[in-house]
Amino acid sequence: MGYTASDILGVSAGFLLYALFAFAPGYTFGWLTNVFEFRRRRLATRIAAAIPVSIGLTPITAYFLWRCWLPLVWIVFGASAVVCAILLARDARANKLHLSRAGWGVLAIAVAWLVVGTFSLVDLQIGDRLYYPVSAYDHSTRAAFTAAIARDGIPPHNPYFFAGQPAPLRYHYFWLIPSALVNLLGGPLVSARLSLIAGALWCGLGLFGVIALYLRFFQGKGGDRIERRTLIAVSLLMVTGLDIVPVLFEDLVVRAILFEMDLWNEQISSWVAVLLWIPHILASLIAGLTGFLLIWTAAGQQQRRQKIIGVVGGGLAFATCVGASIYVGITIATACALWLSIALLKRWWRYASLLSWAGVLATVLLLPFLWQVTHGVASTQPSEHYVPISLTVRRFNIPDILVDPTHQGKMLALNAALLPLNYFLEFGLYFVVGCLGVRRIRRNGLRNQAEWAAVALGTASLLLCTFTKSSVIAANDIGWRSPLVVQFILLLWAAEIWDEGVLGFGPSRTRKSDKPLRAVPWLVTTTIVLGVMGSCYELCLQRTYPIFSDLYGFRKPDWLSSDQQLGRRTFELRRAYEEIQRILPPNAVVQSAPAAVGGNLQAALYSGRQMVADVEDCGTVFGGSKQFCDDVILPHLKLLFDDRQPVTPELVSNTCHEFSITVLLFKDTDPVWKNKSSWIWTAKPLLSNDFVRVIECPNAGAQLNASTDR
Repeated sequence: MGYTASDILGVSAGFLLYALFAFAPGYTFGWLTNVFEFRRRRLATRIAAAIPVSIGLTPITAYFLWRCWLPLVWIVFGASAVVCAILLARDARANKLHLSRAGWGVLAIAVAWLVVGTFSLVDLQIGDRLYYPVSAYDHSTRAAFTAAIARDGIPPHNPYFFAGQPAPLRYHYFWLIPSALVNLLGGPLVSARLSLIAGALWCGLGLFGVIALYLRFFQGKGGDRIERRTLIAVSLLMVTGLDIVPVLFEDLVVRAILFEMDLWNEQISSWVAVLLWIPHILASLIAGLTGFLLIWTAAGQQQRRQKIIGVVGGGLAFATCVGASIYVGITIATACALWLSIALLKRWWRYASLLSWAGVLATVLLLPFLWQVTHGVASTQPSEHYVPISLTVRRFNIPDILVDPTHQGKMLALNAALLPLNYFLEFGLYFVVGCLGVRRIRRNGLRNQAEWAAVALGTASLLLCTFTKSSVIAANDIGWRSPLVVQFILLLWAAEIWDEGVLGFGPSRTRKSDKPLRAVPWLVTTTIVLGVMGSCYELCLQRTYPIFSDLYGFRKPDWLSSDQQLGRRTFELRRAYEEIQRILPPNAVVQSAPAAVGGNLQAALYSGRQMVADVEDCGTVFGGSKQFCDDVILPHLKLLFDDRQPVTPELVSNTCHEFSITVLLFKDTDPVWKNKSSWIWTAKPLLSNDFVRVIECPNAGAQLNASTDR
């Protein structure tokens, strides 16, 4: 079977298995606790609510159950699935899925997402060439972590560092826990990577669900025209900013083709990019928003039981939010702190008290996880990295051309002055929507708690993405992830004012006092058209960039092949790694040459095995000692792969024994490969082809048996 077909089959199986964790828990929890008055709602509302509630509750629950004993996970979630099946069958008989035309439109978009998302994320095989999508660059890391969780349990080990003994993983991995469980259930059919893709599909459905919940239970219109408003909001996910304008300028004029559209500037990701590239970040956002909404609706209830359920559900979801993404968690926590301050000043005691108790519960639940991810950081990271976030002004690319980068004061001042232009290009239609929202607030004031809460959420998000940056790694994760909350609020506003006719489409439904706020139709149309073009361009890049890099050999990032053999090399590497998976046990250590930049992408995607070192720093940002990496691991490994001096059988044996390596994998791009008189050509290979040569370490069987005994 071709790899594309087998990937689609594996993703389909993984998607069905994922329902145990991404649907059944939320439906069961909703029915038993009656959150959102679940039992009174239509079947469509119950289904829409089940997915985001599951995303909020499942990871933190599975985390504690797995820490205790893995069979507890199967018992609890298996029972949840049985109860869900009984309740869903009963509800389907009593409440038919009655949908309006708009409701069927939302369902059609959901199905389209499953098809497009699957095709965009699996490998594409063309003859004897195999091409992963560009988002595999991000997915490869999460695939390796997912395999590590499935292999090691909770807490997991860093798959990129192994000094003879594993190092604890320092990463926000909560969303990867259900993916690892699906990987365990699916066996060889559903690899770690395919389970991640299945999880990404569920995250897309979860985003649709949380949009519908906020339009129904948070926005002032409630259930009025809810299916039409949901259809508008879900459709607007295809509208991004005006990124297509500078990107096409770079493509056509500068002749620098970017592999991801948002790279032209400090990122504010399109919703399409969020869905395809960073589903774990999206899961964190969904969990945080669901937790906030559970508390919000509970504050409007009179029964004490419902308030307690809201606090417990909200606390669990907040804990999942932080455990799935520290940076989204910081944003949600900052927004909640701002909303709490407003609620206290306004004497809205129920909102303040329930939010406070949920925050306390989330903090208590997160203590073991936070201790794990921070343990030993001071001993392995440079002192200047102790503070993870620093203050700045959001960077804009134009000042980089106009001002000497060494003049920090001038750069910050110019970045601040150009913020409106920066955000107009990044937000596009939503910049217009934000301006309309601000004008409406200035005219009418904030009229209820929901409007105050929306402003608090959006303001905290905007302040963080404008004036903070990450200082732990080169990527500005806090600046890239914190905008998601304000993007979500602007999406809700856009759907509402579109429904009101304020954007110039259809008759106006606003009050007379709001009619002057009607937007300029040509501006709205232009931003929508350019925004849709940007999302379509993003989808095209996803599949075609690796193929065109092979065909035309243009300048490409370091993690793609420098030659025009990416497709053939990937095909042979995947075959080799799958054969290694078949013949070697899960505890085998498979080592290839540590890459200078970007890591061994195919190893992370297809291996599912522990590595001693994947990149030049051995991935120690995720756990382990960088000093040990530099002083011990890399000098030993480079001798085997660099061909700078003769390698003896004793050296190979000693290196393999010291780091418990089972097999060594050599690629045609390794320096030692080019020397046909080198030791890898005299050693008998376990596997061999034109691009890959796998050599078993001496006494590998004894090492595996000893590892199994431990």
